[in-house]
Amino acid sequence: MRLRERLVDVGRFMVRPTPAIAPMPWGRGLLAALLVVFLFDLALDKTVVELTALLDAGAGFLPDPVEEETTLAEDLFSYLLLAPVVEELVYRGWLTGRMAALRFALYGFAAEAFFVAALFVGEEKGMPLALAGVGLALVGLIHWGLTRERDTAVPDWFTRHFHWFVWGSTLLFGLMHLGNYEPLTHQLGVLVVLPQTIGGLLLAYSRTRLGLRAAMLHHAAYNALFLASDYGWW
Repeated sequence: MRLRERLVDVGRFMVRPTPAIAPMPWGRGLLAALLVVFLFDLALDKTVVELTALLDAGAGFLPDPVEEETTLAEDLFSYLLLAPVVEELVYRGWLTGRMAALRFALYGFAAEAFFVAALFVGEEKGMPLALAGVGLALVGLIHWGLTRERDTAVPDWFTRHFHWFVWGSTLLFGLMHLGNYEPLTHQLGVLVVLPQTIGGLLLAYSRTRLGLRAAMLHHAAYNALFLASDYGWW
């Protein structure tokens, strides 16, 4: 696709997500397409951030980021490796619709439910819940590895309702990032994760049109720019 055709295709996907028969093969064409999607993501998110800041200027409804004491090495591992791999597997890795992948998604979302619950029950009870989540994720990964070559059928119900699966997982992906901010004091405070939500939708495009590796690269590149800005490197 040429630049205009790619942007039109991205726009159509955002309005009504549709599945792809197969992602593009890895190569220069894919990298060029990924660059277009990535730059569009940055431009759209920048616009949303600026508009949200204007709305927030008088009302002050946006929550502040949570300040955490982390080292550069920890941030590099979390932002550039852990988050792109784990979050893409959980939120978008299964968008092929294959049964083995859909089962893995159930394991992943259940594991995340344990992780979220662990945040609200205190350290003593939270540790067993977190460990249960890790165990569940490992079981899901093993189950997927054993069945990925066998259970490749895509159910009709998944194809028929594909757009709802994309929108639902995108919304969950955005809301999950509320954990990076202080508790909300106003309903409009949820707009703080609007850039991540839009980014999740574009990551779904990268995953379905360009492949899982491309989505992980897209995610890592976005996080790298965020990290560079956070550390004042640019």
